[in-house]
Amino acid sequence: MIFKRKKYLDQLYSYLEKEKLIIIYWARQVGKTTLIKTVLGDDNIVQTKIYINFDDIYEKSFKTKNDFITYVWFNYNVDFYSEWILFLDEVQTIENIEQILKSLYDDDTIKLKIVATWSWLWQIKELWSSLVWRVKQIWVYPFSFYEFLEYKWVDVSYLTKDRYQSFMFDKIEPYLKEYYTFWAYPAVINENTKEDKISKLSEIIDIYLKKDVAFFLSGSEIINFRKIFSYLSNNISSILNINDLSSYLSISRDKVIYYLDILEKSFLLHTVFPFYSDSRKEYSKQPEFYLNDLWIINYFKNDFWAGDFRWELIENFAYLEILKNKNMFSDEVKTYNKINWSEIDFIYCYKVWWIVPIEIKLKNRDVIPKIFSSFTKNYTKEIKFLIKTTTSELVVRQLDEFDVYIIPFWMVWELV
Repeated sequence: MIFKRKKYLDQLYSYLEKEKLIIIYWARQVGKTTLIKTVLGDDNIVQTKIYINFDDIYEKSFKTKNDFITYVWFNYNVDFYSEWILFLDEVQTIENIEQILKSLYDDDTIKLKIVATWSWLWQIKELWSSLVWRVKQIWVYPFSFYEFLEYKWVDVSYLTKDRYQSFMFDKIEPYLKEYYTFWAYPAVINENTKEDKISKLSEIIDIYLKKDVAFFLSGSEIINFRKIFSYLSNNISSILNINDLSSYLSISRDKVIYYLDILEKSFLLHTVFPFYSDSRKEYSKQPEFYLNDLWIINYFKNDFWAGDFRWELIENFAYLEILKNKNMFSDEVKTYNKINWSEIDFIYCYKVWWIVPIEIKLKNRDVIPKIFSSFTKNYTKEIKFLIKTTTSELVVRQLDEFDVYIIPFWMVWELV
């Protein structure tokens, strides 16, 4: 059912019409390979198409562009000087890949187009800095909740701020609990039983540790790395205190920073920085963290009971729904904490034009949070509207000249 991810396919097809180098990012198992294999099987694309999966290849060391060309030509008979399309899967383990891609791009005699998938961001900084306005990037997230519903053949056309009615939640709730318990990897969705879903999630963690983490860490270090997973799962949406984590793990502060860097660059951890204008009254330094997959929290807690909604999961859920639908290159999501400990969960920053404060709640109450009043006074010119979530109710209230949307947490992306 790859057609359900139409926005990514449309983006890829659009880039293939005129771009020479396209990079598809995100963690394993989100459907990057399925995406490119859909294009591989498209008979409407007349160019010769070649697919190479570097997860299955031992040779991953190339000093120069010519070394790489020679290897690919000799083993796969690829003509770099004709208008072919070369699909390179899981290229992050290739030594010197960022320089090779840059050299291939800059060589005007090379006519083929390259589509590469990348499952971590460890060495990508150099490629970005040198090709920032030339390489086209596609970020393929796990299924959003609406994509999950589409996959389940649920009509989502009624789930908008203008059409939704609270009685519809009875139909949505079972899907919502399945989604936030087991999350949204295609391979997991296709499993029918709870036991099979948990087994598939265990496989994903195992592959991640063996193929990605093991690239950077020794066997003994992976034990500490798993402990970090456990710690983060039990302290989600908290201020990220390196010293506390170092003490908990009994390892050095530098080692903690290194582990967190691996987590962030392999798309499993997000560090969210504070929004502020006055550092005397608002926190300006302590970031918070969220995990990219709710099932990681459930996995390390060994808690796959799809019962009542848990607030710590819902806040992470809402953050990820916003993340998956924001503009990757212009918008930001930040936290907001005042010195007196009052807070707003998220501030959605749209470029430099406006902001949307978002407070995540579960109770079906249409009360406007008190902190919204002081925040609107301080940021009157920047605010577009405000959001407070519920579980199933949707109403619109007024706070001075601003609309306050009180909306189900699983619909929050509808407004940002």
